[in-house]
Formats: sequence, structure tokens, C-alpha cells
Amino acid sequence: MKAVQIILTFIILLFSQNLFADDPIKILKQKLTEEKQIVLKDDTVTIKPYWFAPTQFKFQYAGSIGFVSIGAGYQLRHGYQPTLLYGFLDNNFGGSNVTVHTISLKNRFNLSEKPILGFFTPFAGISVNWGITHNTFKRLPPHYRENYYFQNKVHLSPFWGGEFQIPIAQNSFGIYFEFSTLDAYLLEFIRTDFVRWNDIWSLGLGMTLYL
Repeated sequence: MKAVQIILTFIILLFSQNLFADDPIKILKQKLTEEKQIVLKDDTVTIKPYWFAPTQFKFQYAGSIGFVSIGAGYQLRHGYQPTLLYGFLDNNFGGSNVTVHTISLKNRFNLSEKPILGFFTPFAGISVNWGITHNTFKRLPPHYRENYYFQNKVHLSPFWGGEFQIPIAQNSFGIYFEFSTLDAYLLEFIRTDFVRWNDIWSLGLGMTLYL
């Protein structure tokens, strides 16, 4: 319910024109791309941040990154969208008895050059997730049998899904769904008969704001 409330609040703020004197997307884009000047002794250095300013922002619920995650990314050539996200999970957000912070580099590839029917884009990709909590480890502790457990510090997370695009003035807003899994789950599916294909996938829902 908390995730639904957060998503609905975000949508209301985004589409309620009465809450803003000007277009909030336009203001955000101006802040990200405006030139900044720094005075160093007698010299003035002008910084033009156009090359590194994000072209999209994402908010995601679930999906192998955390209970909720936020991040920023880019739209590059051939439908490639790299995005850096921060995910969070704890007792209040997700019902976990441990607090988990996740840094994820999501590498998404659009499977169609143009949106199907003008509004739907299928995609697939793989994320690199780095989990930060007190019980994650990159190497097995000595008291574990070798090769018995899979390291849980860094994971590869394949995913696939689709996004519905909604035009907003000169920009667009996307609502997407995706199914994701982890390399450890894939390994268990391959080497055991107890894990089924539909057991290893989790559903995530998200929103993308394109600038």
C-alpha cells in the first residue's frame, strides 16, 4: 500500500498544473543544463554540464533492486539506456528484518526502433547489482563449505518487459513493467529440479520521466 501511495502521489504532482507556476519539467531541464561559473583566483571558469546531464529519471517499485529505487540515466544510440539506481529495503519498506541498500547499473536495450502502435516499447537487458548490508559477502566465509553457497555481494540481474509512453508537452512520461531475476536463481534453476522457471522471476513496476 505504501508503494501505491507513493506512485499515486508522484503522478498527481506531475500532472497537476495548478501546483506549479511554470512547467516543472522545463524548470528541471534548465537547472540541469544551465552554465555555472566558478571563480579561481583571478580567473573565471565556465562549466557547461550538457554532456553529463541525465536525460531521464526513474522511480521503480520492486524488481530485484529493492522495495523502492530511484535513479537517473541516459538515452544513447541504438536504444541503449544505461541507468544508475539506488534501491532500499527494510522493515517498513518491504518487511525485511535487515536493511539493504542496493546500487544498480541497469543496462536496458529497446527491442524496437520506434514504439509499437506509437506508444509501447518492449525491452530487455541486464543489471549489475551491488548489495550493501551486514550479511552480504563477496567471498564465502571459511565456515561455509566451498561452492555450497553463491556469493551475494554482486549479482547480475537479467530482465525483460515493456513500457507505455505518455506524451507531456515536449517531453514524455513512461510507465513500465519488467520481470527480473538474479544469476544465483538462474544457477539453481539449471542445476536442481526443485526450482521451476516461473519461480525465479519477480515483477517490478516503474515510471520514467524523459527530458
